[in-house]
Amino acid sequence: MSSDIQRWNKLVELAEMEMDNAGKTVAFMQEEMQQAQSQLEALQNYVQEYAQQPVQGPAQSVAQLQTHAAFGEKLHQAIQAQSEAYQQKQLMVEKALEAWREKRARFKALQTLLEKKRKQRDLKLNRQEQKMLDELAAQQVSNHSL
Repeated sequence: MSSDIQRWNKLVELAEMEMDNAGKTVAFMQEEMQQAQSQLEALQNYVQEYAQQPVQGPAQSVAQLQTHAAFGEKLHQAIQAQSEAYQQKQLMVEKALEAWREKRARFKALQTLLEKKRKQRDLKLNRQEQKMLDELAAQQVSNHSL
């Protein structure tokens, strides 16, 4: 029975390690998502500032206007790409959280089973001890009656 408890204990320990690793993955993914969000916000702020900047010089050439507009378009493309990257990071965080919840549920279930096994073992040991005490008491009574 003790080796059975040891095996269950090992399973609980392994499940806890898996849950902890899944938690670390969640934290890492959340950090990545926050970095992607910061980059997106920085790009959006830069685009707003860039849009408010006039093209240099009083006599704006067509080339200057085209260059300004082309760079603005590239900035919008960068924002779109960064927005998609941020959304991907959000999905990864959600998947990591789901995996962590599954690992946590497994850990809790194994923990509950281990506790049940321990209680069964303790109950069995208590019954054995009570039986031995009853037998000892019966022997003492039979020895005294002789």
